Amino acid sequence: WVYEGVIDDPYGEFFIAEDKSLLKESLTQDYDAKYWRQRYSLKDGIPSFLANIAGKILTTGKYLNVMRECGHSAQVPTSENSKLLSFGSNHHYLECVKVAYEFASGELLNLIKERYDLMGKLRSIKRYLLLDQGDFLVHFMDIAREELMKQLDEITVEKLQERSSLLKRMATLKGVEIKTSSDSVDLEQPVSITGLETFSLSYKVQWPLSIVISRKALTKYQMVFRLLFHCKHVERQLCGAWQVHQGARAFNASGTAISRSSLLCRSMLKFINSLLHYLTFEVLEPNWHVMHNRLQTAKSIDEVIQHHDFFLDKCLRECLLHLPDLLKKVERLKSLCLQYAAATQWLISSSIDLPKLEEPSDGFSGSEKFKRLKLRSLSQVQKVMIRDATVTESILKFEREFNNELQSLGPILSSSSQAEPYLTHLAQLVLGVGFDK
Repeated sequence: WVYEGVIDDPYGEFFIAEDKSLLKESLTQDYDAKYWRQRYSLKDGIPSFLANIAGKILTTGKYLNVMRECGHSAQVPTSENSKLLSFGSNHHYLECVKVAYEFASGELLNLIKERYDLMGKLRSIKRYLLLDQGDFLVHFMDIAREELMKQLDEITVEKLQERSSLLKRMATLKGVEIKTSSDSVDLEQPVSITGLETFSLSYKVQWPLSIVISRKALTKYQMVFRLLFHCKHVERQLCGAWQVHQGARAFNASGTAISRSSLLCRSMLKFINSLLHYLTFEVLEPNWHVMHNRLQTAKSIDEVIQHHDFFLDKCLRECLLHLPDLLKKVERLKSLCLQYAAATQWLISSSIDLPKLEEPSDGFSGSEKFKRLKLRSLSQVQKVMIRDATVTESILKFEREFNNELQSLGPILSSSSQAEPYLTHLAQLVLGVGFDK
C-alpha cells in the first residue's frame, strides 16, 4: 500500500478499508464526491504504534493508487522499500513512511499539474464560466436570444437542463451555508421564468482532474456563471434602451418625459455596471489571484483541493449567493431594469411621435387645406397631451419603484456588512456613497 498503492488483504486484517462500489467515474456525477473521501478509509483498531501516522499512510496509498488508475507507473525507489522490511527499535519506519508520502505526493501533484494541465483547465473555466473572455458572450446572446426568451416548458431538456431559479437552486445545494435575516424570505420559484434566468454552461472534466474539479466544484462555478450571465443580459437590455434615448436626441426633448426617462436609464445602467464591477473586479479577480498563487506553492493534491474549494466558497459568499435576503433584493432591481428596458421603445416612440401635418391629396383649394390641417392638428395635439401624461406616469412609476428598491438595499447592506465587511465595497459602488456601520 505505501509503495505501490495496492491493498492485498484477503482476510480483512489491514487497517485500511476499500469500498469497491465507489468508482472514480462518480466524481463527475456525485455532488458529495464520496469517491475521494470514502473509497479508502481507516478502520477502527489501528495499531497503537501507527496511530500518529495512519492518516499519512492512508493518503500515501491513495496518491499512488490515483497514478496507477492513470496508467502512470509510479513506485517508491526500491532502496527505500527495503528499509521498511528491516526495522529495529529506533522507529525509523516513521521516516520510511514520510519519505514514501513525500514521493507519492510530489509525483501525483506533478502529474496533474504537468501532464493533465490543471492550471490550464482552471483558466479555461475562468474564461467561460466566470466570463473572463466576455466577447464570446456577446455573439452567444445574439444567436440564442430567441430561444432563451422562451418559458421553461417551451425549451427542450437537451438545450436547458436547469429548471429552477438561481435563488431556489442555491437553497437546495447540500453543504452550502445560506444566511437569512428573517424566516419570511420567499424562496419560491417566480411565476414567470425564462431560459435567461436558468441558462448555464457545463464543463467536461476527465479523471484525474475530476478529483479537484468535482461535480460539487463545477456546480459552484455554474451558480456564479448564472448570476454573471443574467447581469450581463440586464446590462445589454439597458444599453439598448440607452441607444433608443440617444437616437431621440435629434428631437428637442428637454424638460419632457423623454429627458426624465433618460435620467432613469442612466441610473439603472449605473446600478448594473456597479454590480458587475463589484462581482468581477472586487470579488472574482482578486480571489482568483490569491488561489493561483497558493496553488503554485501547494505540496499535495489535497492542498490543491482545499485552496480551490476555499476560492469557490469565498466567491459564492462575496457574490451574495449565500445571502438570499440580499440576493432577492438584487433580483428585484434587475427585474425592474428589464421591465423598463422592454417598455422603453414604446415610451420613447410615444413621446416623440408628434403629429405630422402632411399635405392632403390634390383636389382641395388652399383654404380647405388650411381648415383640414387646423382641425386635424387640434385633435392630434389633444391625443398627444393624453398620451404624454400616460408616458410620464409610466416613467415616474418605474422611477419610484426603482428608487424605493435601491434605497431599501442600503439598510440590508449596512446590517449585513457588520458580519460581512466586503459588502461595504458593494454599498459604496451601488449606492454611490459610504455609510456608517
